[in-house]
Amino acid sequence: MKRILILLYCLLPTILFAQGILSTLGDMHSVVKGETWESVAASHGISVVALKAANPDVKKAKLKKGTLLIIPQGSLNPSNANSNVETAAGNIGSPYVRVGMAQNAPALIRTSISDLKVGVLLPLADKRMVEFYRGLLMAADSVRKSGVNLDIHAWDCGVTTAQVESLLPNLQGLDVLFGPASATQIPQVAEACKEQGIRMVLPFYSGQTLLDYPLVYNVTAPSTYLYEAALAKMMSFYPDMNYVIVRCGNADTKGKNFTDAVVHALAQKSATPRTLDLNGDDFAYESAFNQFRGNVIVLDNSDAASLNSLLSRLKAFRAKHSQYRFSLLGFADWQDETDRLLDDFFAFDTYIVSPYYYNVLDDRIRNFESAYWSNFRTSVIQSNPRFAALGFDLGCYFLTGLGSLGDTFDQMQGSIRQQPYQSWFRFERGASGLSFFNNFVQFIHYTPENRVELIR
Repeated sequence: MKRILILLYCLLPTILFAQGILSTLGDMHSVVKGETWESVAASHGISVVALKAANPDVKKAKLKKGTLLIIPQGSLNPSNANSNVETAAGNIGSPYVRVGMAQNAPALIRTSISDLKVGVLLPLADKRMVEFYRGLLMAADSVRKSGVNLDIHAWDCGVTTAQVESLLPNLQGLDVLFGPASATQIPQVAEACKEQGIRMVLPFYSGQTLLDYPLVYNVTAPSTYLYEAALAKMMSFYPDMNYVIVRCGNADTKGKNFTDAVVHALAQKSATPRTLDLNGDDFAYESAFNQFRGNVIVLDNSDAASLNSLLSRLKAFRAKHSQYRFSLLGFADWQDETDRLLDDFFAFDTYIVSPYYYNVLDDRIRNFESAYWSNFRTSVIQSNPRFAALGFDLGCYFLTGLGSLGDTFDQMQGSIRQQPYQSWFRFERGASGLSFFNNFVQFIHYTPENRVELIR
């Protein structure tokens, strides 16, 4: 018994030391394929510095599948982002939280940022890009009123990789970067932003979600996702409709993606759409449509000429067969035709799938355009979307969000209150290690009662 007591006495310091170490450790994370230091840190709401400090034995820059990582205690997991945090130095008013209790490697996460450094990297020889930048500057003026100091730098990056290469050193220290617009420049800029922990907002890129860049935000979702999400909503609203794909003979990319989404969505219900040749005769149209159910018509070409031809033929068909009910399901580009085709949109119960809507009759829009004129002595370019409004909406979302949420922005952005002029944002990460993309979907519905309603 005496020997046992002596042994316990000798081991007691070691036991207590081990307990002290274990008390500083949080959860263990097993790396899956495609994960990076940045994506793991982002998913747990901690900085890359804190994660690496907790795992000094993992030396490699690229994580391997199966590697076990220690997640420091106090991480801001999105599911409990308001718990397990300790204010730095016990100061309740401090805009920081301490991540990890290990005394040798405290890592601080900013829960708000009072001084934001902002970069804009766009081809400023393009008037539309200048308009976007001006909208962003108007947003900055609005955000400054909330007490956030903004230091904004803009560079004309052209459209080639050579043009943007020399500008990359200027990105040092940025909190957020807007741009570039050219798809060829995006990879090298994304790599620079990844190395420096800069959030990169892509306002005009509509390609696939970028791999291995967890701080990139794609404002425009890939059309394949947008159309599939829209069809799923449409079929939940109206489950018993007859879907008709109209073949124009020269399908474009948007049209093909849309009609493919129709086929895919119906296949989930063990159904198939009917097809119709745009130039078919009256019998072909009558065979494709159902007189006892509503008919949802989708063109395989998004251009105005195809739309004009379809409307002409539908009017002629309806004059002979008034018992049929129609709805058109169309593209964001159709908003360009609203002034000319508004009555037809109403008559054929039209639904336009679009992440943006600019209501020129809204008093808020009129005030915005008036302010734009006062600031820059020029009018907003008449395009869809309006680039000035996009710059303003994006600027308010990210500058306000980063100012109030700091480094917790990626996990807490759903709490941002929006009142945009044109574009709504609902970003989600495709999967671990992937960039964010805007998954907001809405219908602009032109009803037979001559009303415009937004279905979200």
